Amino acid sequence: MLSKEQRRKIEGVVLRSKKLLEDEFDRLLRTYRLMPEKAIERITEEKQAVRKKLEVALKRESEDYEKARRRYVKYAAFTFLNRILALRISEVHGLIKETVITRTVFGERSRSERDLLDMHPGLVSNPEELAFRALAEAYEAVGKYIPHLFDSNDPYAILQPSLVAYRGARKIISEIPEDILRQLETIGWAYQYFNTKEREEIRKRMRGSPQPDEIPPLNQQYTVGWIVKFLVENTLGKLWLETKPDIKLGLDYLVQTENKIKLDGVKVENLRVLDPACGSGHFLLGAFDLLMEMWKEEHPEIPDWEIPALILEKNLYGIDIDLRATQIAAMALYLKARTVFGKEKEEEVMEEFELRRMNIVCADIHFVDGEMRKKFLSQFEYDGKIRGIVEEMLRACENAFEIGSLLRIRQPFEKLFESRRKGWTKASFAQEQLSTFAPEAIPKENTVDEIVEKIKVFIKEATESKDMGTMLFGFDAEKAISLVDVLTNYYDVVLMNPPYGAMPAKCKAYAKERYKRTHRDYYTAFIEQAVDLCKPGGYVGALTGRTFMFLKSHQKLREEILRDDALPEVVLDLGFNVLDGATARYAAFTLRRRYKEDGVKWEEHPVTFFKLTDYAWDEKRVMFEESRVRTISKTI
Repeated sequence: MLSKEQRRKIEGVVLRSKKLLEDEFDRLLRTYRLMPEKAIERITEEKQAVRKKLEVALKRESEDYEKARRRYVKYAAFTFLNRILALRISEVHGLIKETVITRTVFGERSRSERDLLDMHPGLVSNPEELAFRALAEAYEAVGKYIPHLFDSNDPYAILQPSLVAYRGARKIISEIPEDILRQLETIGWAYQYFNTKEREEIRKRMRGSPQPDEIPPLNQQYTVGWIVKFLVENTLGKLWLETKPDIKLGLDYLVQTENKIKLDGVKVENLRVLDPACGSGHFLLGAFDLLMEMWKEEHPEIPDWEIPALILEKNLYGIDIDLRATQIAAMALYLKARTVFGKEKEEEVMEEFELRRMNIVCADIHFVDGEMRKKFLSQFEYDGKIRGIVEEMLRACENAFEIGSLLRIRQPFEKLFESRRKGWTKASFAQEQLSTFAPEAIPKENTVDEIVEKIKVFIKEATESKDMGTMLFGFDAEKAISLVDVLTNYYDVVLMNPPYGAMPAKCKAYAKERYKRTHRDYYTAFIEQAVDLCKPGGYVGALTGRTFMFLKSHQKLREEILRDDALPEVVLDLGFNVLDGATARYAAFTLRRRYKEDGVKWEEHPVTFFKLTDYAWDEKRVMFEESRVRTISKTI
């Protein structure tokens, strides 16, 4: 775990890098006459093509020009910072050739720049091309695993910083010692600290409901490691031990409880773990280690080095409303899997790390062009049912950038997917599609894959024609179908540290309609959704505000959801001093999802409480560990 001094080091580096890069992207927009107050029409002919791309990208951000410009500058700066931070961490772990860090032995260049110069001596007179060619090669090396962060068509990568700005940013990042960079939690702290000042400013000026863009900064609170460990072990770990009692797992924070709710045998390849507000992916990283043990135990025939990719492809799912969060979560999970792969692989094994998919979804979706929608839907004319699914997908996700994981869409989409499965006929498809499906049915997964393939073709054609508007619509459609896919699944374990407090206006109105029992607070609506997304017999583990245990406004949550739908098992009453910079009082708890005729009376269901409100930050951990030992002794 990083010390306070180490975290302050990260904070200083992130804030200085942010200032430098935001100033740089502001300057670059000015060179295209996109000024802070308004766009100026007069522009040189050679800059018109890039200017058009920027105008489309800004329009997607917001109809309000000034707001769109501010948002674009922030995201462009953070995307570039994310990229070079990802490369620097990859360098420290030995995954790529050094590109960010410079060495005196290479003439104050990076190793990649030195090697490029050896191959192309003429680049010595063009240091800018040398630096950015080396950077492009590094992007390509890592981008095949984290495509959403390193996509060359990313609208936030239209502009390239100057060599001076790039050198300044990488010099600042090089100040982070390697021992800090080797710890993957560094990525999470970087995410939190990027908006430290913005978060303070929002809190000072906020009256009433926050704006959608204010939700991520207000709720960027990195969950400390021991609480993650507690929640992971008492959900995923406990579930596994119940169905595989003969398997030994090192669960230091497991609390022994009595529970009559049982789950049928679980196969590790079918286990699904979701974080619906994943942030930097800390809960998913915590689950990774446990899943690694599970795979080894259940599938000794699979080489250990193959397991990391399987975990990302089959077990772990995350959603966040913030693009930057999903970039960082994907980066953290890739680096985790890649480093474990390297440790587990035997020297004589020549295979490279191969990752087919990663289930991290961004809900920052903006459909702004009605004509583009018609063009997009025209691809699905061959099948009325799939067109209906896609139309409903676009409609359901119109306000996803405000509602995010609170979208309640399973019931309508289950009917749509089932309708297509039942209504399948050979006449529904073009000849080249017939080989994809079994004649008797079209599973949901195949329908989703079919839509994704169509979207990829749509984006590819837009890229080739340099049509930025079509390409951005395609990117949003891809995010929408991924969001629909994830929110129409059921999960064995749901882990989260959701947002709390007031909701944006559209989300608040949506919650009043769809979350009648829990709409009074952001986090309580997330509790209801988490329970709904959880399989019968599965677990929810959460760190939230503690007011749901006491306030009258949350009475229906306690009396209905926490009795009829899911039963509490272990509760840590934490109070203040839980998250760095947060002022709320918290509780960490686990819930067990009920099922019909489980035979359990809520009045007789035991719940284990730990009162930790009177202790300072790390003292809470120490007291929990000591109390847990005493609880185990009593149980035995």
